Amino acid sequence: MDFRGIMAEGDLDRWLDLAQTIVDRHKVEIMLPPEPCTAMLQAVDSVGCTPFYLGEVLMSEAAVAVNGVAGYGFALEDEPRRALCVAIIDAALAGEVPETAAIRAALADEAARLSAQAKREESLVAATKVNFAIMEG
Repeated sequence: MDFRGIMAEGDLDRWLDLAQTIVDRHKVEIMLPPEPCTAMLQAVDSVGCTPFYLGEVLMSEAAVAVNGVAGYGFALEDEPRRALCVAIIDAALAGEVPETAAIRAALADEAARLSAQAKREESLVAATKVNFAIMEG
């Protein structure tokens, strides 16, 4: 999972703390304040393998510059704080600020937590699956 996926599903409080650290230590300019937007959601037809659009989804987007390096963030639904955090962390990573190692460590920790959570959920779902071949006899 890339860093945007981790940030989309991860703990918002963790991202708020990281973003605040960057704001406190670096020059951060808001290029595009967090605002709602829409995007077309694309899917692929499982039979014909042709792409089609399911419709529009509500998103939040933001753009910033950290020490002159641009960063862009977006989040599903109305989550302007998450979009702004993603933008700040994107710019910080692109600009390789001194906190880059701490950011990458936080992302790795959150990725591990999300992976463990997904495994727990998969095991709960697996326990409810029915084997129809066994039911026939």
